[in-house]
Amino acid sequence: MSRLIDLRNRCVALFVSAITVCSSAQTLPAVNIKVEPKEAFIEHRGNEQRINFDLLIQNKGKVPLRIGKIQVSVYDMNGKLAFRRYLDENGVPSGISIIPNRVVPAGGSIDVFNPFYVFAEQMPLGRLHYEVFLEDTNTKEPNLLNFVTKAEIDVRPTPYGGKTRLRLPLRGRIYVFDGHDFYAHHRRQDVFRTGHFRPNSVRYAYDLMIADVSGELYHGDRFVKENWFSYGKPVYAPADGTVVDAANQVPENSYKQGAVVYPQIPDELDPIGLGNHVVIDHGHGEFSVLIHMKPGSVTVKKRDHVKQGEQVGEIGFSGDSFLPHLHYMLMDGIDERISQGLPSYFDEFVRILGSKRTEVKHGQIDSGDFVDNSPAD
Repeated sequence: MSRLIDLRNRCVALFVSAITVCSSAQTLPAVNIKVEPKEAFIEHRGNEQRINFDLLIQNKGKVPLRIGKIQVSVYDMNGKLAFRRYLDENGVPSGISIIPNRVVPAGGSIDVFNPFYVFAEQMPLGRLHYEVFLEDTNTKEPNLLNFVTKAEIDVRPTPYGGKTRLRLPLRGRIYVFDGHDFYAHHRRQDVFRTGHFRPNSVRYAYDLMIADVSGELYHGDRFVKENWFSYGKPVYAPADGTVVDAANQVPENSYKQGAVVYPQIPDELDPIGLGNHVVIDHGHGEFSVLIHMKPGSVTVKKRDHVKQGEQVGEIGFSGDSFLPHLHYMLMDGIDERISQGLPSYFDEFVRILGSKRTEVKHGQIDSGDFVDNSPAD
């Protein structure tokens, strides 16, 4: 009996799926989890449900901790378990190694992209219970059954189908050069930047380009901006709305000896690298943002009312860009620095699948897609 009492005094054992969390009751590190954004949306793509959010993990203890396992348990609306999946350090390389930074510094926080980002359409996503297990960073070899502490949180995702009927802002064969799938750079924006928290306004963004029938994006020398098929192509308003921000005088980037040369401009002219751009308020708390356009091509200004399909500018090479393209995103506010990104769906386009063209009345696009915004003839 004395041995059992001694063990109880030395160790707090929590058995969760055969995992023991063991530490002194007095020194158990305090680790919290938050979700960013606070409301997690379900985005539908064919027979998939996609969920795009971050886990913000805060270590209030005095020693750094390393994430050794992340587990999600999915429950239906009746609270019944439907699915369970985890990533841990088993194997070389391990599944959890897809998370580039797993050390939570003492008194600090890290941003972890939700690794369980897609579920089958039939999966009932009533409640997602996340558990994050942490270990001492001094542990060289992972112990798959023993951790210092854990933190957990419930996420109740909700579908977001959009409130504005959008059309694609380009015409012709459009290539989604980079969207917001799990691997896209828009998705992987760290919300802790330069020591400050920032919402990810580009969480559901797209980099759109014009491609030829072979999928090529330029002809000749790629370090001549005019050789890109996208350069100078018209940009159209995705839906009716009121222009709430616009810029038309930001100088373009250029190429020199195989590198991008960014012009020296005053910070106030383009403080966050949008280049020449247009922001349209569609009402309903949804704002379209179209950026990286040619100087002098933007045909609208603040307070102008635009109609869906109206030309608002041309694709250029301005702002934070390494090649000519159109960056498009839907946000819940005017200012990219303080707004959240929103899922967007588009009406009346064609999905190009090799020799097959599939008309889409209302649907989603993402990284790698080839689409056309007009029905097949």
